[in-house]
Parts: sequence; structure tokens; C-alpha cells
Amino acid sequence: PAPAAPAAAPAGGESVAFADEAGVTVTTTVSVEAVVEVEERRDLDAFQAPPPARLLTAATVGDHDRRGNYLSYLARHAYEAQRLGLDMGRRQRFVVTDLQGSPLREADLVVEGPAGRVVGKTHGDGRWDYFPGLAGQRAQGPALVTVRAGGATQRLQVQLPAQGDGPDVVVRLPVQPPGRAQRLDLAFLIDVTGSMEDELRYVNQEVVGIVERIRGAHPEVAVRVGAVFYRDRSDREPLQRIRLTRDAQGFAQAMRGVHASGGGDYPEDLHAGLETAVRGLRWRADAARVLVVIADAPPQRYPTRFGHREAMLEASARGIRLLPVAASGADREVEFLFRAMATATGTPYVYLTDDSGVGNRHMEADTDRVAVEYFHDALTRLIRSELLGEGMHEPPGFG
Repeated sequence: PAPAAPAAAPAGGESVAFADEAGVTVTTTVSVEAVVEVEERRDLDAFQAPPPARLLTAATVGDHDRRGNYLSYLARHAYEAQRLGLDMGRRQRFVVTDLQGSPLREADLVVEGPAGRVVGKTHGDGRWDYFPGLAGQRAQGPALVTVRAGGATQRLQVQLPAQGDGPDVVVRLPVQPPGRAQRLDLAFLIDVTGSMEDELRYVNQEVVGIVERIRGAHPEVAVRVGAVFYRDRSDREPLQRIRLTRDAQGFAQAMRGVHASGGGDYPEDLHAGLETAVRGLRWRADAARVLVVIADAPPQRYPTRFGHREAMLEASARGIRLLPVAASGADREVEFLFRAMATATGTPYVYLTDDSGVGNRHMEADTDRVAVEYFHDALTRLIRSELLGEGMHEPPGFG
């Protein structure tokens, strides 16, 4: 069957008004739960204090920075790599700057070689990491690379590695750096099946707090927020969506109305969620683009034209940072997939830990060292560092 289309808001959703980019008031329907269930649960929630906005704890693993550590991890997990069909063992890093060495964000790159044509876009730190194994086994040997930014174009020949990593390629263009991003599109892709029930209420509250904190710290940045919630194809509401909006209050209200339900078996329809988030949300050009993926289960093996590999390639091409967060119950397959998604788009792998005492048992990452911090602080720090053009890394002084 064809991949699931982005979900239209069902009858009984919530209407949220917000101003679009032209300042015109628009009303959109935010899909949450069925009307009766929402009303009943809100009555119950009225007697409960919301969870604190800074309680969950998390650790980060910066595989894109600690490349040797990540290659050792890949060698230990050949089974997961084969099962997921992901070859992350080769990397070609491009760094695009102006003539003085300042990073150029939003630079477009095109790699043309034996495996065909692959496109990419630099992030705030001017980097783009190309993984030949994602493009195909034949992606090795000579390739023509075209780099464009600020009206300038440069072409060069690059030797793509047959194994391991190629040397970093630094491209300097005679243009003015565009400065820090003045717009942020921040979206969340969240598994809302029954297994997420132990943490979802806390996650939703903290997501709202993170958005508020970023908006407060960067009043000069035009922030839009949105979310996609996914379950499984057999569930009553397999996909729900909050379109990217500047209405932070409407977003918060809709987030708090989403509750865990459905599922049944362990894998869920992550692929449909990724397609809806990457392709179904209207990401702005020239904005810092971050998609936070929060889940505890691997994807179902439904036939699809858009799986995790396609999501990684398209996010890399469009400059969308995939920032994965593993919740309680995640296994080694989830860890491998999430670490690959993070590495492909230059972010660290994040996982919730037992330190908060919230939720079921959390699996520790297979790595040599981690730093634990509040989940709220970790995500705020990572997103703010992207806005500042510093990239996303482990806590300062740790990596």
C-alpha cells in the first residue's frame, strides 16, 4: 500500500486562531482526541496539578563529534545496521565559510557521482555531512560537488571514500555571511501509543516549557511551533497534526489535550509520522529547522516508499535537524536508528534516564561516557546553540 498521507483534522478537533506570515488571521483545526474523550479527560485534569516543567532527565551522545567512538559502536551493532538497512560507516564532511572563515548557513550542495545526484544544505555552523552509504553502495570514487551560497558558486572534484571517512572539505565563498537565523521552525514528532503513557504527560508539559523558554531568550527570532503525533495504522487516529504556528498558547493547549492510546504490539508506524512531519509540515526557507523525534519503539515494516532512510536523506537535503529522543522501553534497534538519524543531520542522540524517577526503566546508551542533565535544559541548550550558529553538541566541557 501507498504510504499514509498527512492526516486531515477529524471532526471534533480544536479550532486555533493565529496570524500567518502576512499578518492575516487564519483559523486552523488542531487534531487532538475525539470530542467526548477530550472533554472527559479535561474534567479529570482540572483536579490535577500539571507536572513540573523541569523534571525529566536526559543524556546526550554526540556521535557526530566523537566519530571514532561512533565507528566502534557501529562495529558492535552489525545486526541492527543490517536489520534497518543503514550504512553509516563512511562520511564526507563539507564545511562552507566566507573568505574570513565564518560559517555560511543555508548553503546548497549537490554531489554528482556513481550513485546519482544527492543534495544537501548546511546548518547554522556551516557544516553538511554526506554519508555515501545512505545514498547507495555505489557512492564512492570521484564526484563533482557544486556549492552555492549568497549568489556565489564553486565546483570541485572530490574523492568519496570507499571505506572510513574522507578528509574534511572546506569551501570558502566570496560572500557576506547571512548572520544568525532570525526564524525558527521547531516541530515535535511524538509516539502517542499506550506504551508512552508513563511519560507522555511530562513530555507534553516540558515541550511547552521549552518553547516558552526559547521564545523568551530569543525575542528577536520569529518562532513557529508544530507537532505530529503517530500511533499505528490499525488505531482509530493513526496520525494527528498541529500545523506550524506562531500561536504558542494555542499550541500549548493542543499539546495538553493529547493522550496516549492505541498501539498493541511493540513497533509503531514511525515511517508515517516521519513522512507527515518532514513532508507535511510547511517548513520555512531561511529558518533554523528542528524536528524533535520522541519515541520508544522501532518502526513497523509496512511496505512504504518513505521510510527512515528516505526521511534521513530528505531532512539532510532540506536542512532539517532531526533531534531524536528515546523514551523508556526503547531497545537497541531504537538506539541504533536514532543515533543514525542524529548523525545524519549533525545532532546528538538524546535519551531519557532513570535519574528523574519518572516512567519505566530507561536503557543506557552503548557508549563510553555521558553527561546527565534535565531534559528541559538539554533541548533548550541544543536549540539555542543552533540559533547561535554553534551547532548541536554535548554539554560544554564534556565532549
